[in-house]
Amino acid sequence: MANYKPLTAVIETVQQSQAETNAAASYNKIHIEAEEIRQRPFSFKEFYRNKQISENAYSFGEKYLQSTRDEKRYYVKKYPYHCVELFASMVEKVHSVEPLQYVLTLLADLTDDEKNVTLIVKTTDGDQLYRPLLSVFHKNDKYSKHQASLVIARLWSHTSERIPADNVNQYLGWTVAQLSRNPDYLLCVTKALMTFLRKESYRMAFISANGIKPIVDLLDRRITFQLQYQLVFCVWMLSFQSDVVEKMKEYPMAAVLCDVLRATNREKVQRVIFATFRNLLEKPRQSVAEQFAAEMIHFKAVPVLNILVQQTKDDVELQEDIVFLHERLNASLQDLSSWDEYAAEVKSGRLEWSPVHRSDKFWRENVMKLNENNHEILKTLVLILQESQSAVAIAVAAHDLGEYVRYYPRGKRNLDALGAKEMVMGMVSHGNADVRMQALLAIQKMMVQNWEYLGRQLTEDAGSTPKTVELR
Repeated sequence: MANYKPLTAVIETVQQSQAETNAAASYNKIHIEAEEIRQRPFSFKEFYRNKQISENAYSFGEKYLQSTRDEKRYYVKKYPYHCVELFASMVEKVHSVEPLQYVLTLLADLTDDEKNVTLIVKTTDGDQLYRPLLSVFHKNDKYSKHQASLVIARLWSHTSERIPADNVNQYLGWTVAQLSRNPDYLLCVTKALMTFLRKESYRMAFISANGIKPIVDLLDRRITFQLQYQLVFCVWMLSFQSDVVEKMKEYPMAAVLCDVLRATNREKVQRVIFATFRNLLEKPRQSVAEQFAAEMIHFKAVPVLNILVQQTKDDVELQEDIVFLHERLNASLQDLSSWDEYAAEVKSGRLEWSPVHRSDKFWRENVMKLNENNHEILKTLVLILQESQSAVAIAVAAHDLGEYVRYYPRGKRNLDALGAKEMVMGMVSHGNADVRMQALLAIQKMMVQNWEYLGRQLTEDAGSTPKTVELR
């Protein structure tokens, strides 16, 4: 088994490809806007005259504007208090859009240098700056909000001080919302998130803010390579904590990453996915790790590993991960029952027409297992029927519910208690032909079993007191 380096060291090896990352992001909307903003004429003189900044802050600002990159670093190191005072005052007191955009662009450029961030945080713990930056989220300008988000992430990832929960929740509430609704700035949002999640204490907060779902949804779409990489990187960060991984099992994370893995030929993406897979198998409890392993197997990670394990990689850690995963998943494959694979598929929510769904032998041997763990798998099938956007998944779920009552006639009561029959009937008018057909077949099975079951029970139940419908 490979000995893993500390997370910070591993991050450094991944960030060796940052030049490629920056080049790939050159089309990014915020990069284009920032370049235009940097070309604007700007001076701090007007704000000094209006007493919005102090003389020391003004003096620092003018020197900073006229200096080279190396000189800027020198001035930040020599006058960190004046630097923080300048930007905090400007962000807090300037309300016009264009000056604020310019100042936030300067600040984003300044904090792109980790040495500068360290100096700022060491000087004030960053609180003098991040509080006014949080207020930018209430403004109407999207560009300003996203630059503020990036700077906050950089400050918080370096501070040793505990950030108040209200502030963290405000930041995460805004960030998670952007993952779902703002496609123009997704590269900026995920770049900030990559930095934010470097801090272990923020990862569970991100999970609590329902941050995983929009990441899964985005990875499940056709997106650019760079956005794909940044999202997978965020998942990798999250996967280092066992309590976070335990929560990740509630989402089809392994299934989605398998899809990305099969579709990409980028070693940079493969590397992070395999490192994530390893964490998913090593960090959680055994039962959770087995669920992830079954999901990886079902969604065809093994064939990819069978090919890659025969190749020699220059990246030693990548090679070690491939060998580890190849051995671990092939061992799991030997012990994996058809039920284990079926359960993993259902829990992922990504149903497809794999052989077990139409296997009489499978249903005869396993139908009662749908009632185990408080009918967990049965309830999940109903949930897929109710919430899935995939016509294939809905069709398969309807089929499986039909097979459930076909092989377990008393299961009709359970479906009634879950409202499944009405849902299946609603699918008869679905826009997809296969969904309509599977719904009709399932209803037929439910009705046939209902009459057969009723006929057998008439004599037994005659004169008995009606019972409340409950799952059995």
